[in-house]
Amino acid sequence: MNPPPTEACTVAFLGLGLISGSLAGALKAAGWRGQRLGWGPRAPSLEKGRALGLIDDFSLDLDEVLTAADIVVIGAPPKATAQLLPKVINLAVECGSPIVTDMASIKGFIVDSLQQVYPGFIPGHPIAGSEHSGVEASNADLFQGREVILTPLPDSDSRALLAVEGMWRAAGARITHMSVADHDAALAASSHAPHMLAYALTAMLDDHELAPIKHGGGALRDMTRIAASDPVMWRDIALTNRDALLDAMDALAMEHSRLRALIDAGDGDAMEQYFLRCRQVRRAHDSILNPLMPSGEDQC
Repeated sequence: MNPPPTEACTVAFLGLGLISGSLAGALKAAGWRGQRLGWGPRAPSLEKGRALGLIDDFSLDLDEVLTAADIVVIGAPPKATAQLLPKVINLAVECGSPIVTDMASIKGFIVDSLQQVYPGFIPGHPIAGSEHSGVEASNADLFQGREVILTPLPDSDSRALLAVEGMWRAAGARITHMSVADHDAALAASSHAPHMLAYALTAMLDDHELAPIKHGGGALRDMTRIAASDPVMWRDIALTNRDALLDAMDALAMEHSRLRALIDAGDGDAMEQYFLRCRQVRRAHDSILNPLMPSGEDQC
């Protein structure tokens, strides 16, 4: 496995949507010298990606794309990624052994789908997104300052890892390494449970007899924004990271009960201390959650 210098690698995107389209656009904006190719089962999104200048060309022939690629990026929801990955790995062995990585929000379910050892596979997950979907929503700045978690496996090739790191750094991201299990537990708490909370809040508002969502302001906008996310992707995440997600939701329910007890008791001093702690935690992590915000600008 001897890919060319990272910035000269031909990158093939299997599935062209918001995240993969944004990565393709970020590489173009960074002056990536290698080709950017697309593949999918149908042409419309690929044609749109080419028209937008995100990819140089595309093919509906997977063998053709894998043969041309140095790095293969699977951009699909978790279940679709797990279904496609074994086929990609099998074909990759016969097509020059390109590096393969994915962008799914779950890692254990993806790794468990592997049917053979492939040192060129580097599981990954960019911590960036939008409530919008589709290649037309692509944003070349989506990964600027954002974290990309890579979960290399015990048999992962070090050169493949360096190439995937180089690709993401070219897109403006910062790299973190985690184990597969730690990734899934951490993301269940930091991303998956907040989405479930947003869905539950939105459903409660919709069921309320006074239709209070009509009277919402900035707080409600921010709390419910992610409830407009792709329902297929979030169905897959909930199903494929079920145990870790349930643990995170149980912990959140316990915290909600603790806060409810303070309100029920009318314990203003305890509530103030609770809110103060939360404000301090949130502000301490503002540079991570708002990486492009000028320092000192209050977003809390």
